[in-house]
Amino acid sequence: MSDHDTSELPTAKHAYSFDEATRELLGPVEVFLSPLEGTYYLPRNVVAIAPPSIVDPHRRARLNDDGTAWDIVPDFRRVMLWDTATGLPVANALALGDTLPDSVTADAPPVFSAHEPLQNVWDRAALAWRQVPDYSRTPVWDKSTAQRVPSPAPGEPLPDTVTILAPPRLDVHQAPRWNAALDQWERVADFRGFVYWTGDGAQHVIDQLGVEPPTDALPSPPDVVAASPASTTP
Repeated sequence: MSDHDTSELPTAKHAYSFDEATRELLGPVEVFLSPLEGTYYLPRNVVAIAPPSIVDPHRRARLNDDGTAWDIVPDFRRVMLWDTATGLPVANALALGDTLPDSVTADAPPVFSAHEPLQNVWDRAALAWRQVPDYSRTPVWDKSTAQRVPSPAPGEPLPDTVTILAPPRLDVHQAPRWNAALDQWERVADFRGFVYWTGDGAQHVIDQLGVEPPTDALPSPPDVVAASPASTTP
Protein backbone atom coordinates (compact mmCIF):
# COMPACT_ATOMS: atom_id res chain seq x y z
CA MET A 1 0.00 0.00 0.00
CA SER A 2 1.37 3.41 -1.00
CA ASP A 3 1.78 6.29 1.39
CA HIS A 4 -1.68 7.59 0.51
CA ASP A 5 -3.43 4.33 -0.38
CA THR A 6 -6.33 4.35 2.08
CA SER A 7 -8.43 1.63 0.50
CA GLU A 8 -7.74 -0.80 3.35
CA LEU A 9 -8.28 1.72 6.17
CA PRO A 10 -11.64 2.22 7.88
CA THR A 11 -13.25 5.54 7.15
CA ALA A 12 -13.62 6.25 10.90
CA LYS A 13 -12.23 5.02 14.19
CA HIS A 14 -12.28 5.87 17.88
CA ALA A 15 -10.06 8.49 19.48
CA TYR A 16 -10.25 9.95 22.99
CA SER A 17 -11.07 13.45 24.12
CA PHE A 18 -9.79 15.15 27.26
CA ASP A 19 -10.63 18.25 29.25
CA GLU A 20 -8.40 21.15 28.32
CA ALA A 21 -8.15 22.44 31.90
CA THR A 22 -7.80 19.23 33.91
CA ARG A 23 -6.60 16.93 31.07
CA GLU A 24 -8.92 14.22 32.40
CA LEU A 25 -10.45 11.70 30.02
CA LEU A 26 -13.87 12.76 28.75
CA GLY A 27 -14.60 9.75 26.59
CA PRO A 28 -14.32 8.22 23.13
CA VAL A 29 -15.10 10.23 20.00
CA GLU A 30 -15.21 9.22 16.35
CA VAL A 31 -12.54 10.61 14.02
CA PHE A 32 -12.51 10.29 10.22
CA LEU A 33 -9.93 9.31 7.70
CA SER A 34 -8.48 11.99 5.42
CA PRO A 35 -8.07 10.21 2.03
CA LEU A 36 -5.67 12.83 0.72
CA GLU A 37 -3.31 12.61 3.69
CA GLY A 38 -3.93 8.98 4.62
CA THR A 39 -4.34 9.92 8.29
CA TYR A 40 -7.15 10.47 10.73
CA TYR A 41 -7.92 14.05 11.61
CA LEU A 42 -7.65 14.65 15.39
CA PRO A 43 -9.58 17.68 16.61
CA ARG A 44 -8.31 19.87 19.41
CA ASN A 45 -8.00 18.04 22.77
CA VAL A 46 -8.29 14.60 21.17
CA VAL A 47 -5.61 11.90 21.10
CA ALA A 48 -5.47 8.48 19.49
CA ILE A 49 -3.93 6.80 22.55
CA ALA A 50 -6.42 4.41 24.19
CA PRO A 51 -6.76 4.89 27.97
CA PRO A 52 -6.39 1.99 30.41
CA SER A 53 -9.46 0.30 31.85
CA ILE A 54 -10.39 1.60 35.33
CA VAL A 55 -12.75 -0.15 37.76
CA ASP A 56 -12.08 1.98 40.85
CA PRO A 57 -14.73 4.73 41.10
CA HIS A 58 -12.16 6.96 42.81
CA ARG A 59 -9.57 6.76 40.01
CA ARG A 60 -9.55 8.58 36.69
CA ALA A 61 -7.39 8.67 33.58
CA ARG A 62 -5.52 11.94 32.99
CA LEU A 63 -3.33 12.68 29.96
CA ASN A 64 0.27 13.44 30.91
CA ASP A 65 1.82 16.80 30.14
CA ASP A 66 3.46 15.77 26.86
CA GLY A 67 0.36 13.93 25.62
CA THR A 68 2.06 10.57 25.17
CA ALA A 69 0.33 8.46 27.85
CA TRP A 70 -2.53 8.33 30.32
CA ASP A 71 -1.84 8.50 34.05
CA ILE A 72 -4.22 6.96 36.60
CA VAL A 73 -4.79 9.54 39.34
CA PRO A 74 -7.05 9.80 42.41
CA ASP A 75 -10.40 11.46 41.91
CA PHE A 76 -12.36 12.26 45.05
CA ARG A 77 -14.17 15.29 43.67
CA ARG A 78 -17.90 15.55 44.23
CA VAL A 79 -17.98 12.75 46.80
CA MET A 80 -18.99 12.92 50.46
CA LEU A 81 -16.13 12.92 52.93
CA TRP A 82 -16.21 12.06 56.64
CA ASP A 83 -13.89 13.04 59.45
CA THR A 84 -12.31 9.87 60.82
CA ALA A 85 -12.12 11.36 64.33
CA THR A 86 -15.78 12.35 64.64
CA GLY A 87 -17.63 10.46 61.88
CA LEU A 88 -19.17 13.75 60.75
CA PRO A 89 -19.25 14.98 57.13
CA VAL A 90 -16.66 17.55 56.09
CA ALA A 91 -16.41 19.97 53.18
CA ASN A 92 -14.77 18.55 50.05
CA ALA A 93 -12.29 20.87 48.33
CA LEU A 94 -10.18 18.16 46.67
CA ALA A 95 -9.07 18.52 43.06
CA LEU A 96 -8.35 15.83 40.47
CA GLY A 97 -5.16 14.03 41.48
CA ASP A 98 -5.41 14.94 45.19
CA THR A 99 -5.09 12.04 47.59
CA LEU A 100 -7.30 11.76 50.65
CA PRO A 101 -5.87 13.39 53.77
CA ASP A 102 -5.28 10.97 56.63
CA SER A 103 -8.02 12.65 58.64
CA VAL A 104 -10.88 11.91 56.22
CA THR A 105 -12.44 8.99 54.36
CA ALA A 106 -14.88 8.56 51.50
CA ASP A 107 -16.45 5.54 53.23
CA ALA A 108 -19.66 6.56 54.96
CA PRO A 109 -19.89 5.40 58.60
CA PRO A 110 -22.80 3.06 59.38
CA VAL A 111 -25.92 4.73 60.73
CA PHE A 112 -27.42 3.43 63.99
CA SER A 113 -30.82 3.99 65.52
CA ALA A 114 -31.02 6.19 68.59
CA HIS A 115 -31.57 3.05 70.70
CA GLU A 116 -28.39 1.25 69.65
CA PRO A 117 -25.55 1.90 72.14
CA LEU A 118 -22.81 1.89 69.49
CA GLN A 119 -20.14 4.27 68.25
CA ASN A 120 -18.16 4.30 65.00
CA VAL A 121 -14.37 4.28 65.33
CA TRP A 122 -12.00 4.55 62.37
CA ASP A 123 -9.58 1.63 62.18
CA ARG A 124 -6.47 3.06 60.51
CA ALA A 125 -4.88 -0.37 60.05
CA ALA A 126 -7.92 -1.81 58.26
CA LEU A 127 -8.95 1.53 56.69
CA ALA A 128 -12.51 0.84 57.71
CA TRP A 129 -15.08 1.80 60.33
CA ARG A 130 -15.60 -0.56 63.23
CA GLN A 131 -18.21 -0.38 65.95
CA VAL A 132 -17.55 -0.19 69.69
CA PRO A 133 -19.99 0.02 72.61
CA ASP A 134 -21.12 3.46 73.69
CA TYR A 135 -23.29 3.53 76.81
CA SER A 136 -22.10 7.01 77.80
CA ARG A 137 -25.53 8.53 77.10
CA THR A 138 -27.56 5.51 78.27
CA PRO A 139 -28.98 5.33 81.83
CA VAL A 140 -27.81 2.22 83.69
CA TRP A 141 -28.85 0.63 87.00
CA ASP A 142 -26.97 -1.56 89.46
CA LYS A 143 -28.52 -5.04 89.53
CA SER A 144 -27.84 -5.55 93.23
CA THR A 145 -29.28 -2.26 94.48
CA ALA A 146 -31.57 -1.13 91.62
CA GLN A 147 -29.92 2.29 91.99
CA ARG A 148 -28.89 4.51 89.08
CA VAL A 149 -25.10 4.45 88.63
CA PRO A 150 -22.69 6.35 86.33
CA SER A 151 -22.72 5.20 82.71
CA PRO A 152 -19.61 3.58 81.20
CA ALA A 153 -17.26 5.76 79.17
CA PRO A 154 -17.41 5.53 75.34
CA GLY A 155 -15.78 2.34 74.11
CA GLU A 156 -16.26 0.47 77.40
CA PRO A 157 -18.57 -2.57 77.42
CA LEU A 158 -21.52 -2.80 79.77
CA PRO A 159 -20.40 -4.51 83.02
CA ASP A 160 -22.31 -7.65 84.04
CA THR A 161 -23.26 -5.94 87.29
CA VAL A 162 -25.43 -3.27 85.63
CA THR A 163 -28.34 -3.16 83.21
CA ILE A 164 -29.95 -0.65 80.87
CA LEU A 165 -33.41 -1.92 81.91
CA ALA A 166 -35.06 0.50 84.31
CA PRO A 167 -36.53 -1.02 87.49
CA PRO A 168 -40.34 -1.40 87.38
CA ARG A 169 -42.85 0.87 89.08
CA LEU A 170 -43.69 -0.39 92.56
CA ASP A 171 -46.62 -0.51 94.93
CA VAL A 172 -46.43 -0.20 98.70
CA HIS A 173 -44.30 -2.91 100.27
CA GLN A 174 -42.71 -3.91 96.97
CA ALA A 175 -39.08 -3.79 95.83
CA PRO A 176 -37.29 -4.58 92.55
CA ARG A 177 -35.00 -7.61 92.39
CA TRP A 178 -32.86 -8.69 89.44
CA ASN A 179 -33.74 -12.16 88.13
CA ALA A 180 -30.54 -13.44 86.54
CA ALA A 181 -32.26 -16.49 85.02
CA LEU A 182 -34.79 -14.34 83.16
CA ASP A 183 -32.40 -11.39 82.69
CA GLN A 184 -35.01 -8.94 83.92
CA TRP A 185 -36.39 -7.21 87.00
CA GLU A 186 -39.10 -8.77 89.14
CA ARG A 187 -41.31 -7.27 91.86
CA VAL A 188 -41.00 -8.90 95.27
CA ALA A 189 -42.55 -8.25 98.65
CA ASP A 190 -40.60 -5.79 100.79
CA PHE A 191 -41.62 -5.76 104.44
CA ARG A 192 -38.11 -5.26 105.75
CA GLY A 193 -38.24 -3.60 109.16
CA PHE A 194 -41.88 -4.62 109.68
CA VAL A 195 -42.59 -5.63 113.29
CA TYR A 196 -45.42 -7.98 114.25
CA TRP A 197 -46.43 -10.34 117.02
CA THR A 198 -47.87 -13.81 117.00
CA GLY A 199 -50.56 -15.14 119.30
CA ASP A 200 -48.04 -16.56 121.72
CA GLY A 201 -46.74 -13.06 122.37
CA ALA A 202 -43.50 -13.48 120.42
CA GLN A 203 -42.20 -10.42 118.55
CA HIS A 204 -40.87 -10.79 115.00
CA VAL A 205 -39.01 -8.41 112.65
CA ILE A 206 -38.82 -9.08 108.89
CA ASP A 207 -35.31 -8.43 107.55
CA GLN A 208 -35.35 -10.13 104.13
CA LEU A 209 -36.86 -9.37 100.73
CA GLY A 210 -39.66 -11.63 99.59
CA VAL A 211 -40.92 -12.38 103.10
CA GLU A 212 -44.45 -11.32 104.05
CA PRO A 213 -46.02 -11.28 107.51
CA PRO A 214 -48.29 -14.24 108.19
CA THR A 215 -52.03 -13.79 107.90
CA ASP A 216 -52.44 -14.05 111.67
CA ALA A 217 -49.78 -11.44 112.44
CA LEU A 218 -50.71 -8.98 115.19
CA PRO A 219 -49.73 -5.30 115.01
CA SER A 220 -49.21 -5.13 118.78
CA PRO A 221 -48.46 -7.54 121.63
CA PRO A 222 -51.45 -9.72 122.50
CA ASP A 223 -52.95 -9.85 126.01
CA VAL A 224 -51.59 -13.12 127.33
CA VAL A 225 -53.09 -14.17 130.66
CA ALA A 226 -50.99 -16.62 132.62
CA ALA A 227 -53.00 -19.58 133.90
CA SER A 228 -53.31 -19.45 137.76
CA PRO A 229 -52.77 -22.68 139.66
CA ALA A 230 -55.99 -24.47 140.74
CA SER A 231 -57.05 -23.51 144.26
CA THR A 232 -57.37 -26.25 146.88
CA THR A 233 -59.72 -26.43 149.86
CA PRO A 234 -58.07 -27.25 153.10
